[in-house]
Amino acid sequence: MSITIKKFIEDLNLEVLVEGNEDREINCNDIIRPGLQFVGYYDYFVNTRIQIVGNAEWHYLNNLEPSVRRERLEKYFQYDLPCVIFARNLQPHREFMELAKEKKIWVLRSTRLTTRLVNKVINYLDRALAKTTTMHGVLVDVYGIGILITGESGIGKSEAALELIKRGHMLISDDAVEIKLVDGVLYGKSPYITSGMLEVRGLGIINIQSLYGLSSVLEEKTVDLVIHLEKWRDEDDFDRIGTPEYINILNIPVRRLRMPVKPGRNLAVIIEAAAANFRYGRMMLEAPIDTINRRIDDVMKGKIE
Repeated sequence: MSITIKKFIEDLNLEVLVEGNEDREINCNDIIRPGLQFVGYYDYFVNTRIQIVGNAEWHYLNNLEPSVRRERLEKYFQYDLPCVIFARNLQPHREFMELAKEKKIWVLRSTRLTTRLVNKVINYLDRALAKTTTMHGVLVDVYGIGILITGESGIGKSEAALELIKRGHMLISDDAVEIKLVDGVLYGKSPYITSGMLEVRGLGIINIQSLYGLSSVLEEKTVDLVIHLEKWRDEDDFDRIGTPEYINILNIPVRRLRMPVKPGRNLAVIIEAAAANFRYGRMMLEAPIDTINRRIDDVMKGKIE
């Protein structure tokens, strides 16, 4: 994954002091403050990282003699740098600007404090450069649990989501769900074009936000649970005691429930129960099946008549 330098500048509202190569792309989600490099230490220097100059680095350069400062910066600009950002609205030194123009390195500036800028850039890059995948399904928020409803086309995913929305829950995405992996957590959102829309066979595409209000739609949600809808077949062995089953999404295991579908079954109520049970399972010390087994042992041992 990579992003263009121009998108990076636009999204973070950075001021351009020196324009570099227009085709520059950023593909590293970390930063470096080049204080050690200004001193002359280049061991373990990762030049593909975004460079951020704060108060300490600026004042160190400012205290150097102009000839020494140019010598240090000439060595620094021998490396191919994605960009250099000056925090606190600091003004780069003349030698810095001249060498950046010569090497066509982007020099940017922000009014943010250095630590705030570092946090902002890292958080932005973590999401912009995160591993992504697109899955077919409907992502909804039920009792604060992000549930990805999957299943073959026409099984009733969107109809179940519509009933859940009527019951006060929230839609994140219908049909295509864009999923990103950020710090080991999966986040799902809707493509821009279909955001807030739900396709229901027989009705077509409906605008959920217009029909049910702003509180019925959520921009992004963690993917906590997958519920896979399947046609009811008597010969299939569906889970009846809560045995855990998982699906890998971007190499992250996510709990999955296989839910049989047949006429007369209220899917929305069952999905609500699944969400409540999942949330309860995060906090409880004993699973329901373990409680039942313990009670059976109590009866077998004569503790309960």
